[in-house]
Amino acid sequence: MSKFDYNKLIDNEAALQSRSIFWEPEIYQEELKQIFNRCWLFLGHDSQLPEAGDFLRTYMGEDDVIVVRGEDGEVRAFLNACSHRGNKVCHAEWGKTKAFTCSYHGWAYDNMGELAAVPLEESIYDNLDRSKLGLVPVARVQNYKGMIFGTFAEEGPDLVEYLGDMAYYLDVVLDASPEGMELIGTPYRVEIPGNWKLPVENAIGDGYHVAWAHAGAMRVVGTIGQGRSESVLGIGKDNTGFDDSGQLQIAIPPHTILSTLDGQSGYALYDNPGPCIEHLERVRPSVVERLGEVRGKQLLGSETHMGVFPNLQIIQGLNLLRVIHPKGPGAFEVATYSMADKNTPDEVKDIIVKHVGQTFGSAGILEGDDGDFTEAITHSPNGYATRQMKGWLGMAKGRTMDWDGPGEASPGIVNELCQREFYAQWQRTMLAESASDILPQAPIQKESVNG
Repeated sequence: MSKFDYNKLIDNEAALQSRSIFWEPEIYQEELKQIFNRCWLFLGHDSQLPEAGDFLRTYMGEDDVIVVRGEDGEVRAFLNACSHRGNKVCHAEWGKTKAFTCSYHGWAYDNMGELAAVPLEESIYDNLDRSKLGLVPVARVQNYKGMIFGTFAEEGPDLVEYLGDMAYYLDVVLDASPEGMELIGTPYRVEIPGNWKLPVENAIGDGYHVAWAHAGAMRVVGTIGQGRSESVLGIGKDNTGFDDSGQLQIAIPPHTILSTLDGQSGYALYDNPGPCIEHLERVRPSVVERLGEVRGKQLLGSETHMGVFPNLQIIQGLNLLRVIHPKGPGAFEVATYSMADKNTPDEVKDIIVKHVGQTFGSAGILEGDDGDFTEAITHSPNGYATRQMKGWLGMAKGRTMDWDGPGEASPGIVNELCQREFYAQWQRTMLAESASDILPQAPIQKESVNG
């Protein structure tokens, strides 16, 4: 039983959060068990593992895992730990192999996780049963339209149930084209000394900080200062004035959406958006026909931030996918991938990759700004008095609007609905007695995900 009262650490009615959730080591250890051991976590995409033997390494919480397409074509995931003494059997970030071999004692495992060879086996072992000593599998691995997720929980919701109505929005990225989406190249990786929850809530819902925190970046790569517009995401020049018309945040417990709904602003920060927008408008009619007007006209091409709890963000329009990997209560790694429909022209893919690098790459001007703030917020409570403070996320609380898609919508992207929903789900998951209890009791279902 936890010594922490999560009902007091998160006050949903007052929109308050205790600062201890960002620095308390024991809370972090409970997060690894309650959240990262039970929720469905993004592992990779089919485009990264096209053939048998293709593999990649990633993390589920702090557990190092191998994701590999076996000789039978099935994708599996395993702990990156030899069944003999626990040494890593894979040190490469990605590649192609028929076997993973431990560098300590030479035990080798095939790409379906079975123990295939043991040095000196006949001479030194009388009781070795290879069938019981394969790599430890991730309990469940499932695929949604090319996106591979895994969970260590043997029971609880399956992936489709876990995604729920969030699938309606994910399909703007995954199902706009009959050919589907792909991740381009390898991810940018950067480790930042901050708590993992802060970059998540920043990416999924903090439209408030953009014109202020990124003011310098806006003038380097953005619309303000280059004569294209007097505003960024509805926020006026010099951070004055705000127009929330045609923008919204949506709670789809346990997930979230933020969108500008204008069909093109996802490309507002590009140096050379012309080819991207030309391709966008060329394919838009087919997307409308495929997914309907809400997704084809309002969401496609807009800056739409999709948050899949706990640690996956997809920013449609900016064309990037980010995963936040915790590295202790005061550090995290962010892995950022460029993405595009498979039928996107190479010229446009090149522009996307360049833009992702400029903004959210390892030296990206937006990633650097956000990293500074997450570090400061995490470590400011090193002193006792500061630890007594609470965070407040009360902006636009109680404001609602009609919306034709699934979820509960609130007007404007300068709004903290998504952040409040993130911490409500964090609380719900930390209190859950089992993986079967991590979803809300009454999920919102205004229409089917195929509507």
